[in-house]
Parts: sequence; structure tokens; C-alpha cells
Amino acid sequence: MSHEKKLNELEATAICGNDISSSCLYVSALAIAYAGQYAWIALLIVGAVLFLFRSIYGEVVGALPLNGGAYNVLLNTTSKRNAALAACLTILSYMATAVISASEAMHYLHTLWHGLPIIGPRWGCWACFWC
Repeated sequence: MSHEKKLNELEATAICGNDISSSCLYVSALAIAYAGQYAWIALLIVGAVLFLFRSIYGEVVGALPLNGGAYNVLLNTTSKRNAALAACLTILSYMATAVISASEAMHYLHTLWHGLPIIGPRWGCWACFWC
């Protein structure tokens, strides 16, 4: 029986570190905007809190190495209602991350080509439900 090639420890640690820290780094610009020169303190607190939860991250990933970790953990420890709420919030988090990433990409492209609009033209009421 042949096993698939797995990531080594360095590659797996890099992926996990990127996943955990990327959520925090998205808000670093906001922390700098509001806290100014004291933003490093806020980000240091965030890093300390993540450090305190490192064993929980390790346990969840080790026990439930599937996608939807928050949902799986809550499904096994609380009610289905709480797990479903966590799943909805996770989807919203992923959507917010996608929107922020797209916005930052457009801001970057706008610095390279000033003719490119950051926000596209309004399509009108036929294209969306909230106009």
C-alpha cells in the first residue's frame, strides 16, 4: 500500500502560520489607522492571545483535520444550532476576506494604471437586489 507524499514539518508550519496570522494582518492597517504609534501594542496583544491558544489550534487540527474545523469542533462539543451559527460566521469571514483582498488588489492595480477604477461602474437595479 502506497501512501501519498505529505508535507514536511517546515511546510506544514508555514501554511498554518500563514493561515492564522493572515487574519490578524488584515486588521493591522486598521489598527495603525486608529491607534497610530501605539498600534504595535494592539498587535502584540493579538499575538499573545494567539500564542495562548496554540495548544487548542494543535488539538483541533490533530483531531479533526477536515475543512470547517470550527464547525466540526462545535458540532462535537455543543448543539447543532451553535455549530450552524459558527459555520455561517465562518462563511461570512471568508466572504469578508475575499472582499478585502479584492479591494486591496484593485487599489494596487490603480497605482499601476490610474485609468482603472477602484470600484466598478454601477450596473443598475437589474443586477442586484439591494438597489
